[in-house]
Amino acid sequence: MKRLFLFAGILALAAPLSGCGDKAESASGASPAPAQTAAAPASAEERGRKQYNECAVCHTANENEGNRVGPNLFGIAGRAAGQVEGFAYSRALTEADIVWTDENLDAFIENPQAFLRGNRMAYAGQRDAQKRADIIAYLKTLK
Repeated sequence: MKRLFLFAGILALAAPLSGCGDKAESASGASPAPAQTAAAPASAEERGRKQYNECAVCHTANENEGNRVGPNLFGIAGRAAGQVEGFAYSRALTEADIVWTDENLDAFIENPQAFLRGNRMAYAGQRDAQKRADIIAYLKTLK
């Protein structure tokens, strides 16, 4: 209830200020264009870094960090699957002849079990193709 009163109070104080600002018209009589306040769109790597937060629950991404429930993903792009030292991979991954290309990462992130039956990654997958591409762009910076 306190939040509602606080919010109402802020609105009451802000209302008189809404008329503030430069309303001068240009020589042509038209109002000036509104100021650009939107931030530039983030790069794929920046968006991927944010998406990676979901992955960070199970995976580390720094060169000198160990493994968690999942292996450390530092240097994953271009690496053979099942090769992080000290991580107990499933038999499916250790016996797979897979290199983590963009295409393989995309398919794995989309649906790990459909990509390689028998792996132990407990992740339902990311169905959004743009989010997967962003995550892959971020993973490729980890080198």
